[in-house]
Amino acid sequence: MHISQKWILGIFLMFQVHAFSQTTPVVIELFTSQGCSSCPPADALLAQIQEEYGADVITLSYHVDYWDYIGWKDPFATKAFTQKQYDYAQKFRSRNVYTPQAVINGRNHYTGSDRPALYRAIQQPSTVADAVSLTLPKVVTEGKKVVVDYTLSDTSLAHELTFAITVKEKTTEVRRGENRNKTLTNSHIVIAEKTVSATTTEGTAYLQLPDWIAAEDTLSIVAYASKDQVGIVSALSRKL
Repeated sequence: MHISQKWILGIFLMFQVHAFSQTTPVVIELFTSQGCSSCPPADALLAQIQEEYGADVITLSYHVDYWDYIGWKDPFATKAFTQKQYDYAQKFRSRNVYTPQAVINGRNHYTGSDRPALYRAIQQPSTVADAVSLTLPKVVTEGKKVVVDYTLSDTSLAHELTFAITVKEKTTEVRRGENRNKTLTNSHIVIAEKTVSATTTEGTAYLQLPDWIAAEDTLSIVAYASKDQVGIVSALSRKL
């Protein structure tokens, strides 16, 4: 039996990749609004992607408030989420923000309803050369407050940690605006978020749930670590 040098080199490179890289779930952050007539197809696509890919993808739906003036006030929109989108615009050197916009792993952005572009982005290997381990050893809900204990393996490999609470699905009858007289279903809606600097290997984050959250709502906690000039380097999600 003869073993070629190319075969040996290929095995060596394969082990090198596994030794120095780690695959993390693809994180899709969709900026959307119930006041935007272009957004419902993107909302539906986000739900479909989560259903198809399961734990390999984490989906987050951020509702922005700059379409509220048209006539319908999005019940899930906040100024903080609008600012988050403007922060991405600055990072991407974009002059304007728009909906629907999908940001993939904090690195690239696409029109949120562009199915081929999103599927291509998802199918690209989500491998991080300098991966960091982010864990949530304890998450406790105390009334409308969620207390999240976290650990980080190496503070030099991440600059920020983001914690978000999502509600799995909500249906709204829209009576005004561009989507008037339509019933909209939104999924994986971000209802609370906290970002902290990754300066310590362990800590606690506190998040406040909105008053309209009900006992029957299915909630999840999402956490991700991000690094400047790189994007998201570690992510996880679990039900509350």
